[in-house]
Amino acid sequence: MTGQWAKRAGKVVIVLAFAILVETSFGNDLRVHEVAPDFMLLLAVSAGFSAGPDAGAVVGFASGLVADLFLQNTPFGLSALAYSLAGFAVGWMAAYMAGQRLLLAPFAAAAGTVMGVTLFVVIGYVVGEQQLVAPGKRWLVELALIEALYAAVFALPAAVLMGWALRRPAMTSATLAAAAPSSVVELPPRRRQASLRSRRRHRPRARVR
Repeated sequence: MTGQWAKRAGKVVIVLAFAILVETSFGNDLRVHEVAPDFMLLLAVSAGFSAGPDAGAVVGFASGLVADLFLQNTPFGLSALAYSLAGFAVGWMAAYMAGQRLLLAPFAAAAGTVMGVTLFVVIGYVVGEQQLVAPGKRWLVELALIEALYAAVFALPAAVLMGWALRRPAMTSATLAAAAPSSVVELPPRRRQASLRSRRRHRPRARVR
């Protein structure tokens, strides 16, 4: 189990490193109205969508820390908290989705991104970051909508990447045999038949009066 967890964690680190590299290298080229896509928040939401609320919270916390280090000028940990809550919420909602879930990824990514942006601004305002609300409500709504559109566009590749990183390995026959209780001993066919015969012989017969 420890090896499987380490392997999944390594894959998540690779995905986060690739995403922050793309965002810092090409993020300015993708700006619309001075708003760039937030791939770190998108990965948090995609982790929750692909692997559930716990994975969304953990990956969201990690991706938020990366964003705090390389992208934000706000207090360290603000993005981690907001992204973790958004990833957990999307993972919780994804548990109730049925049908072709991958086709719902753009909608889940857009909704989770709006939630993450809102949480980031609200929590930042509560801890004293007044500059987050200085541009006004109209700009905040525009920011959330543009980020949601970005998330919807890149939702499918993000969901595929996080699905690959967080997928649990299939249980092989050797693994199942090793996990079976050692106290259960399978008898050979001949011994099973002999045991059944002996039980039949010693079975008490009902007395007929």
